[in-house]
Amino acid sequence: MCIDPALCAKAGGAVAALHVPEAGPIIAPRLPIKQRSGMPLDPQKLMALQVPGRDVTYGEREILQYALAVGLGAGGADEDLPFVYERGVRVVPSLATVLAFDDDWIAACGIDLRTVVHGALDLAFHRPLAPQGKASVAMRLVGLDDKGPGRGGLVFQESVIAQAGVTACTVLSTLFVRGAGGFGGAVGRVAAPHALPDSAPDATSAVATAPNQALLFRLLGDRNPLHVDPAVARQAGFARPILHGACTFGIACAEVLRRFCAHDPDRLARLAARFAGPLYPGETLDFSFWRGPAGIGFRATAAERQAVVLDNGFAVTT
Repeated sequence: MCIDPALCAKAGGAVAALHVPEAGPIIAPRLPIKQRSGMPLDPQKLMALQVPGRDVTYGEREILQYALAVGLGAGGADEDLPFVYERGVRVVPSLATVLAFDDDWIAACGIDLRTVVHGALDLAFHRPLAPQGKASVAMRLVGLDDKGPGRGGLVFQESVIAQAGVTACTVLSTLFVRGAGGFGGAVGRVAAPHALPDSAPDATSAVATAPNQALLFRLLGDRNPLHVDPAVARQAGFARPILHGACTFGIACAEVLRRFCAHDPDRLARLAARFAGPLYPGETLDFSFWRGPAGIGFRATAAERQAVVLDNGFAVTT
């Protein structure tokens, strides 16, 4: 049964639009030091959590808007056209992160949303997403990891997206909860990041982001003021508003499609990365790629600051 009746009433049988409710950002402003320590996670409550499935509807407009928000078409390349033109439109696979987004359960489990930071994403693609229609999303918590008393706890959230009764994508999202460690050790399934080699990369590329990119991406639903309000960003410890981590992940998806899939989203079988630091809109992402027998490892750095933004990246193509 659902641990929170209000959550059940809100989620049960609902059909949501593509956009996410404004009330729940995943990447939240950092708390002052004295407020960062919290209660340890409650493994029994979290692992018993049951959230009713929900339906998400989307259409051509949302498909095109997402592609533009992650930078496709920005350079005017003809190869990007199928993602930003309704005639024969192709769906950027990382749109699945927007379809899967749901943080209503966090407060219901007694976790302060302000202590939660998005740590990583791992997407497995089983079939292409339809260019429009309805997606059914089933979410569950599959594991916890304990970084120790007074430190952080990791929550592993799995969302299965199905269309027409067939699984299209599995989204594994890692959430880091500050000050929530010390609950007795790992529980359930714990995801390990992909290790990157120490050797020089086999390929590199650079992708410029737009100064207004966060303004575009927030229209998809994540209205966290951290990404638009300079005062909120400064309060959180940033020089100015930062780009959504999910947008940076989408930019990486678009670059993998360009470099290794010949712009064919059907060829992308998996995409994963760990969020290592913020990216400011207008900065340039320098990508490094390593080819391996199992797939392609990658890292993305903010060129202007030489700061790693995405790390332990991994893509599997066919």
